Formats: sequence, structure tokens, C-alpha cells
Amino acid sequence: MKLDIVIIGAGAAGIGLASYLKAQQINQFVVLEKGEIGQNFINWPAETRLITPSFTSNGFGIPDLNAVTPTTSPAFTLGKERLSGREFADYLSCVAHSYELPILCHTEVYHLEKVDDWYYLQTNNGCIQARYVILALGEFDQPSLSQIKGGELGLHYGQITSFGGLVGSDFCIIGGNESGMDAALNLASKGGAVDLFTEHSGLSAPEADPSIRLSPYTRQRYQQALDRGAKISIHENYLLKEIKQKGDQFQLIFDNEQEFLCSNPPILATGFDSAVFKLAPQFFNKNADGLPEVNMYDESTIASNIFLAGPSLRQPGAIFCYIYKFRQRFAPLIGEIARRESWTLDPNIEALYRQNMMYLDDLTCCQVACDC
Repeated sequence: MKLDIVIIGAGAAGIGLASYLKAQQINQFVVLEKGEIGQNFINWPAETRLITPSFTSNGFGIPDLNAVTPTTSPAFTLGKERLSGREFADYLSCVAHSYELPILCHTEVYHLEKVDDWYYLQTNNGCIQARYVILALGEFDQPSLSQIKGGELGLHYGQITSFGGLVGSDFCIIGGNESGMDAALNLASKGGAVDLFTEHSGLSAPEADPSIRLSPYTRQRYQQALDRGAKISIHENYLLKEIKQKGDQFQLIFDNEQEFLCSNPPILATGFDSAVFKLAPQFFNKNADGLPEVNMYDESTIASNIFLAGPSLRQPGAIFCYIYKFRQRFAPLIGEIARRESWTLDPNIEALYRQNMMYLDDLTCCQVACDC
């Protein structure tokens, strides 16, 4: 199979990019997904919900925060404000069906190489050639554990299918940002005691950017839990170095020489690694944060015509880890490919994306600041 563009990943970024291509009547592309559409969302713990609310504000220049196109809305499709991972995957499937997107599910790329001007993608369903590759990879299936000695003794947030299925009444959690707080709140709701250890908590972060500060949704849940008498203790300035097994307990050793014993495997809310370095490490350098380094077009700095989209995307001063952020780069990315190929794009479609705040090509305006 020989195509212009291959998108790897059928999550929010992959479906959003493919929908824009279809809207622009560019058809020589395919989306490859190793699981089902929205697989990383399907893999979320059953109790986890999107922290950004869905609301059908389309038509007023403010699309639903979780929409991947200007004219769809998870709130309208599913009639809910806070969606589970499974529900959001259902929304993505509806978009894929509506746009008749060419998606090959259960197709895993196990080798990627470039020969002259072509990328060759070896998959379990054969070889695909493409001029351009867009890595629209999620991170949820890449738990970050390497920084903790004995990390295999813990249970990473990304490995939990349901908090209700965890046995025990007392739990330790490592990490104080969104996933750590979500774990703490869900486990505390079972009536047990939770000790959360973190170097820095998003709860006390002074920044306004929700990529750093805990979301209002999580803060509200936390306060409501405290009002109900939930037993959650937050320990800041604790960086976990090692986990040891001590009989039927787990010993946590921190960099401040403090130690703590817990009766259940600690929950590791230590974040996720970029899947880019598992699939295509030879095509991307790492930036200062250990994430894929890209140029102003979201393209690799060391290989041409291979781009990045989705939660791993970073630009100077801009963190694109949420849907409402990284969706603003779909149209400019495709526009850059179109410029290189001398394709004519429909200006009305581009205007629709601009009018609905889904076209960000000026990265100097991304600083998040609030007067009060």
C-alpha cells in the first residue's frame, strides 16, 4: 500500500487529524490503530472521568472542550458533561463513522524506517509506504517506572482497571497531580485511609495553566471528600527512590531519608512516557523534559516529514497535553504538508477551524495568566 500520509494512532489526535483531512477532501491516507478506536481511553480505570467538562457550546466560537472537530460534541452525542474513558472512545467512534475515516484497527506498527523520500511501516498486516508520517500516539499504555528502584513492586495507575477491585483499606499513592489525586479520591471513597506522597503537588501550584495546576474539577472533588470526612493525608517534598518488600508489607524509601511502610502495593501515579521513543526513537531527539523535540511545524528536528500530534507535543512555552490544546495544531500541521505538496485546501474549512479556536499558528500567545 502506497499513500501520501499515514497517521499512527486512532485516539483523539488521530481521529481529529483524519477528520480534517477528510473535510479538506484529502483521501490518500490511512489511520493505523493497534487496538480499537480510542483504545487508551478504553483502558482508563472504570471510575476515571475527563477533567475537562463537555458542553455543547458549538456555534459560538467555543466548541465542546473535548471535541476533536468544530462541528461535533461529546456532550451532545452522549448527553453527559463528565465522560468516562469508554464513553469518550464511543464518541471518537461516532466521529470516525460520520466522516467515513479509513482506519485499520488491530494493526500494529512494529518497525519504521525511511528510505530516500519514503517511510516504510512494517505492520502485522503488511508493509505500508508513505511520504509523511504523523505520530498521534497516546501515553496511557506507557507507564513511567524507570526512575524508581523496585518500581515493579508497585501498581501503576495505568495498570488499574477499577479502583473498586483493589483489596484493602489503607493505601499509599506516589504522585500528587491529576492521576494521583484521582486515585486518592476513588480509594478514600471506599472508607479507607490514603497517604499520598509527592515532591510537588498540583494542589499547591501557583501557576494558572491547568497543565500544571490541578483542575477545578479535581479540587472540588477533593474538598467535597474532606467535607465528608475522607482520610487523605498529603505529604509534600517526598521523592520516592526505592520500594522494598518487607514480609507482607512494602517499604517506601524517599530521598529525604524518610521511610514509610504500607500494607498494600503502592499506587504509582508517576506519569507516562512518550510512546514515540518506543516506536521511532531514531527519528526524534529528546527535549529538556525528555519528550520528543519538534520544530515550529511539530515536525522532528532530525528527520523530515515525520510529525507529532497529541499529548506529548511541546513547543516553547506551550504544553499541549489536553484535547482542547493539541486539537489547535491539527489544521496548521496539515496546512504545512499541503504547502510542501502544493495541494489546494478549501479556505472555508480553514476559516471554520479558525473561527472555532481550533487553528493555532501563533505560538507567542500561549502563556496562561489570570488576574484573579
